[in-house]
Amino acid sequence: MKKLLIVLALGAAGAAVWFAVRPRGEAAAEEQKPVAQVQVAPLRTAKIVDALQAFGVIEPAPSGAQGVALGFDAVVTRVAVSPGATVAKGDLLLEVQGTPDSKLAVVAARSAAKLAEQGLQSARQKFELKLATSQDLLVAQQADDDARARLASIESRGQSGDGRILAAGPGIISKVDAQVGLYVPAGTSLLTVASASLLEAHLGVEPTDASRVRAGQPVSLSAPGRPDAGEVAGTVRQVGAALDPGSGAVDVRVSIPAGGGWFAGEHVRASIHVGEKTALLAPRAAVLPDDAQQVIFTVKDGKASKHPVQVGIAAEQEVEISGKGLAPGDLAVVVGNYELEDGMAVAAAAPSDAKPDTEKSP
Repeated sequence: MKKLLIVLALGAAGAAVWFAVRPRGEAAAEEQKPVAQVQVAPLRTAKIVDALQAFGVIEPAPSGAQGVALGFDAVVTRVAVSPGATVAKGDLLLEVQGTPDSKLAVVAARSAAKLAEQGLQSARQKFELKLATSQDLLVAQQADDDARARLASIESRGQSGDGRILAAGPGIISKVDAQVGLYVPAGTSLLTVASASLLEAHLGVEPTDASRVRAGQPVSLSAPGRPDAGEVAGTVRQVGAALDPGSGAVDVRVSIPAGGGWFAGEHVRASIHVGEKTALLAPRAAVLPDDAQQVIFTVKDGKASKHPVQVGIAAEQEVEISGKGLAPGDLAVVVGNYELEDGMAVAAAAPSDAKPDTEKSP
């Protein structure tokens, strides 16, 4: 009997010890669970711009490009400029020499004008002597006027000049088609002078995005080759209605302000503002891919909460989101979120500006 009492006493003591130790062990295990170190930033409601990215080149605007052509057949004897050169009014562009037929046309026009003048003088003398009628005088006057007009037309084309082709005004040589020794018929374009103050951006937009672009939309332009130049504001002037056969893109022309320091032929990056809206915004770093959906983690009371979201307009630093249980001012995890799980304990280090922002932009 005593042995039985001793065994029961020892069992009771062991059970008491086990129950006393168990909670402390579980509490210790609870205390040893990992705590994720994260950084957070607040969600906010504000305007976001829907921007379409495009690339292109700076070109002379149609109203600012002037082609140089001859009004007579000639042979190029000298090319004094090259593409990209800056010229002032009166600078030499080309030297040409008329063909034998062009020279003969000048001689014939001068001779015809001289003979017509002599015929008019003779008709006047006869009319004064009553040897010619007024009709004869009118015919001689008409012949003289026609001969003078033909000579003036030839001289206005430079056909009777020294063959020096000068710049009509200041500009930039954007294209040179002339070559020394080249025979050029009348009307052939020899080169193009573009006004330095009348340039535009020629962009290429994918056909699937072209329907979103409209004349008058604002555009932010920057030069990839000159990152320190900053951005310049422009405006969509024209959207093409056909595809470029070379690139397969739709042409978009953007007017740019004069004096922007652009170079003709310079490559340009453009951000076309196709729309804007007021929405709930999250930092781009807060949005993570999760299988076939996007998610963000928010922090509240030291715990991480996982939220599936739908992503809308994406800007450079922020993205439009929508999802259940999200509101302006919620703290979204932006650093350390790849290691999180729903309900995990976290220690959040909030930036100094991580305050609830519920104000809408005007």
